[in-house]
Amino acid sequence: MRYKQSRHKLFLIQLLGFVLLFALLVGSFVVIVDPLQFYRKASFYTPTYSWQERYQNPGLARNYKYDTIVLGSSMTENFLPSEVGEKLGGSVLKLSIEGSTAREQNLTAKIAFDTGQVKQVLWGLDYFAFRGNHVSDQGDFPYYLYDNNLLNDYKYIFNESNITSSYEALRDSKARAATHPSLEKLNNWDRTVKYGRDIVIKNWEFARFNESSYGNNEDPLESVKQSFNDNVLQLVKEHPETTFYFYYPPYSILRQQVWYTTNPQRYENQLEMKRYMYEQLSQFDNVSLYEFQTDKAITYTLDNYKDISHHSGAINSLIVDEIAKGTHQVTADNLEQEIHNLKRQAENVVVNKDDGTVYSLDLKINGEEQSFGFIPPSSGDTLMAPLKKFAELLGASFDYDQASQTLTLKQGEDTAVLTKGSDEAQVNGQTVKLAAPVDLLAGTMAAPLESVPALFGGKAEIGEINDYMRSVEISMPE
Repeated sequence: MRYKQSRHKLFLIQLLGFVLLFALLVGSFVVIVDPLQFYRKASFYTPTYSWQERYQNPGLARNYKYDTIVLGSSMTENFLPSEVGEKLGGSVLKLSIEGSTAREQNLTAKIAFDTGQVKQVLWGLDYFAFRGNHVSDQGDFPYYLYDNNLLNDYKYIFNESNITSSYEALRDSKARAATHPSLEKLNNWDRTVKYGRDIVIKNWEFARFNESSYGNNEDPLESVKQSFNDNVLQLVKEHPETTFYFYYPPYSILRQQVWYTTNPQRYENQLEMKRYMYEQLSQFDNVSLYEFQTDKAITYTLDNYKDISHHSGAINSLIVDEIAKGTHQVTADNLEQEIHNLKRQAENVVVNKDDGTVYSLDLKINGEEQSFGFIPPSSGDTLMAPLKKFAELLGASFDYDQASQTLTLKQGEDTAVLTKGSDEAQVNGQTVKLAAPVDLLAGTMAAPLESVPALFGGKAEIGEINDYMRSVEISMPE
């Protein structure tokens, strides 16, 4: 009996020893090969680069030579490090993370700053990145790659994916050498996607409905400010020796329009953050801030985009070129005007589905700036306006009878009755011709903009499209 027990213990000891030896061999293999270059830059094999930025970036930031870093979301992924270096001067490492929060960007930046070699930072500021002071993948985010705690490195060393990657890194080293892998195009998606206005308009139509509940769980403005303070402003304060170039990425005007229409209060918060961030950053001589979201030549040209948010690499090139020249810079003199311009652009966007033309109305009623909020897509030459909102702006009541599909507008002693599908209205019992039939467009009853003011003795003057803007002056009797 004792003999059997001894043999059993010996077997367990041998098994444990074998497991420990195997673990030591596997762990040593991963540490030596180091597929993510977490401990050192690859030297005895051609390096392989992972497209999983949250995992790849810590090793690059720790072990590569550079003096300039690029931070931000996917909006910054198409920057070419060589071009940024040429325009801003320096050796550039791009550390962008798709869909990243400000917290993730902060953790990445800290690794780079800990090397003592960062002299410049080019940083794209997305409002959504500050919504929540956390990492976006809390369950999957590899914190162990971002800290200096050796005790949790086992998560890297004994990771099944890293074991496989180590083997493949050695196996394919010679073949990979022939392709001359570099960081120049890492995570750059510019040539892998299609751009064009038709693609963008389809994405806009999808987003208008699927983001209708956007902002229901919106973070309080004070929380957004705190995230900025913790993740951006604190780094600026800690590194007066570093030059920071911050900029607002130019999403298409349709992205701004969706944000505005789905949650106007959230959009006001976004604009307020522009004011707050400038007020904080302008206190530092080593910081400059650039506004590209109001550049209509970029944001209204939908052929620049693959969806309503993401622009081509050509725009990244333009951005760094303009920053190097010092143009588009936010100053105390233009801050409020730029905020006003962006809101005016977003609140009256018109999309002509026939030819893909996109522009905004500069709408004024009796000299006062006004907003429809949402203007249904147009076709042909007639500009259709949301009738219920229009009535509100004109000070008229609005009622819709679904059974008869008639819409009744009343202002003072005047009553106008319009019918869906008809280009005639009854005004105080008299028939008035409309420029186009009343129609249900994108879920809202719409009527020709030029015809509605005349129902109550007013007049609409609609200008030509000029620089992506179209003036609409409506005069109503006092």
